[in-house]
Amino acid sequence: MALKLQKEYAGVVYSPRREEIYSNGGGVLYPRPVELHHAGELNGLILATFDHYTLKEPPVFPIFASRDHGITWEKYSQVEDTKNGFGMRFQPMLLELPHPIGDLPEGALLLTGNSIPLSFESTELLLFVSLDQGKTWKYRSSICAGGPPIEQNFDALGPVWEPFLYLNAAGDLTVVYTDERPHADRRYNQTLAAAVSKDGGLTWEEPRMVCAIPDGFQRPGMAIVTRLPNGRYFMCYEIVCFRDCGPGDPPTCDVYCRFSGDGVDWGDPEDWGKRIETADGMYLGNMPYCLWVPQGGPDGTVIVSGKRDSGELKLRDPGDFLVNYHLGEGPWERVPMLVSYDARIHQAGWSMGMCTIEDGARLLQLAPTQCDRVLLQISYGIGNLGTV
Repeated sequence: MALKLQKEYAGVVYSPRREEIYSNGGGVLYPRPVELHHAGELNGLILATFDHYTLKEPPVFPIFASRDHGITWEKYSQVEDTKNGFGMRFQPMLLELPHPIGDLPEGALLLTGNSIPLSFESTELLLFVSLDQGKTWKYRSSICAGGPPIEQNFDALGPVWEPFLYLNAAGDLTVVYTDERPHADRRYNQTLAAAVSKDGGLTWEEPRMVCAIPDGFQRPGMAIVTRLPNGRYFMCYEIVCFRDCGPGDPPTCDVYCRFSGDGVDWGDPEDWGKRIETADGMYLGNMPYCLWVPQGGPDGTVIVSGKRDSGELKLRDPGDFLVNYHLGEGPWERVPMLVSYDARIHQAGWSMGMCTIEDGARLLQLAPTQCDRVLLQISYGIGNLGTV
């Protein structure tokens, strides 16, 4: 048995206008979708958000909506930085609550992202909530704050990046994020951390390390979490190394995974985890996203995307997901992706998002794709999920 993913639709969620964005940037990046399942008559509504770099300050996270299962999209709302006034600049992510948490009802929508001033002096991961299916948003809390969004800025407080929200086995709101603040200890270049909130995101417990490799070079980051049908949690992430790796050194920039029984304890932080690769050695690199679906066999399928694979950078038309039919253990297999892009263009394919839609019958993949050598748009692909 195996996953059958048949592409049915492709199109564009949003294309920016060149005159509205910075000349050295693509304008959009980092798309994240969610289909509503606890919204009453709005069940089936799909919402998507993404980075939107415009000349207008402060920036906001746009929320786009599709009312026809992802075929057409319209501007729906936006999330503004009402705490700092700096602007919501990087790395948004949406989560719908399947049950009440604290004072939040079933169906409440949460969004987290990075508040950064135009001066680029600081980073802060903020949490917002919507109680009307994403039409209006209210600031809820600060998850954590860090220094300037500069990689390996060892002489200053490090930044915080790339938050991802999920519910742990106890039903508590949990966030995993990339944390460079520990790099004051030069053994740690960049780390992954996780924090738990027992009151629906009003307050946050002290973070714990998820992955922290004490060699001064390795940079685990961009973690995504999905829950498996056996109750375990599966996390994928990249490990980037800013040095030339010689013979015998571990691979660099590749996608790894690890597991947790409760979604909080992810094991020894110094453990690299397992590289996601096929039996013949093909592996993914950079900016992964993962999702479990029930199709594909008795244990369903874990699906992982990455910007590149272990081959040369080229047009990925459509490129491959790597999929696993044994709850993330053992070798992986290839299944064609749903969106095509040119991986030679720096930010094309950068941190693609996906979710199931139509009550799990189809897969929606979002990706930044090239309009030209710099300008990007948010494109989508929709495929029917089946088992063969």
